[in-house]
Amino acid sequence: MPTLFVVGGGLFGSLAAAWARSKGVEALVFDAGLEGAASPAAAGLFSESWAGRKLRQHHERALPLLERLYGIRHVSLHHDDGRRETLLFVPPAAILEPTPVRERVTAVGDGWLEAGGHRYEGWVYVAAGVWCEQFCPDVSVHSKAGASFAFAGEREGRIRRFASGRQAILFVRDPETTYFSDGTAERVYTPDHDRQTLARAAALGLTGEPVRRCWGRRPYAPGGPVFRKMGRRTWLATGGRKVGTIMGASFARQLVEDELRQ
Repeated sequence: MPTLFVVGGGLFGSLAAAWARSKGVEALVFDAGLEGAASPAAAGLFSESWAGRKLRQHHERALPLLERLYGIRHVSLHHDDGRRETLLFVPPAAILEPTPVRERVTAVGDGWLEAGGHRYEGWVYVAAGVWCEQFCPDVSVHSKAGASFAFAGEREGRIRRFASGRQAILFVRDPETTYFSDGTAERVYTPDHDRQTLARAAALGLTGEPVRRCWGRRPYAPGGPVFRKMGRRTWLATGGRKVGTIMGASFARQLVEDELRQ
């Protein structure tokens, strides 16, 4: 059986590799650790309502994979009026490939890729986020940048809506810290966006200097997330937007269960 070579160690690529291994397929992930990768900044939260009608089938398809591989947790967030909202959660740290090959992939073809001066042949899955356009220019992926912050200590989860479809969220994503994001995603990201996000954090009680800033560029593609067959043994997936965990898991099932069996 061929090896699955994955380009990109973010949520899309890591989920595909993990699901392939669970089905007995050897998988090797390449990730050069380029600045601006979106997945480390992701919250890891999701819900059926966030997926919406258009992506509901992907949400349903993703849940069994996420439950089997990682166990889906529940996060309770309280609104300013005391209402509680429960979201589903898988920590990105549990998903992201722990030891990818730290070499940049320089070329991809049908059933092969080149990295570090070597050629690898097998199945190829290009899941390189905003960098997918290097391998498939007509995918027309573009990026919107944003930042999340971690503050010392563990705080009770909160959510505050401040605009249509926008909310600020704080909860314990990783032990001993509190994660904060307001969902900002801009094509042109400036220090003013950081200041605005930190002001929203302070309004929810997260004062002082954050212990960590995670900045990344989310991939967007016209019409929504993309899964594309590029050749007999090569596929591409990108455009996860704000639902990368769900789309990455759904596309992983499509790749491993539908495509690799053909």
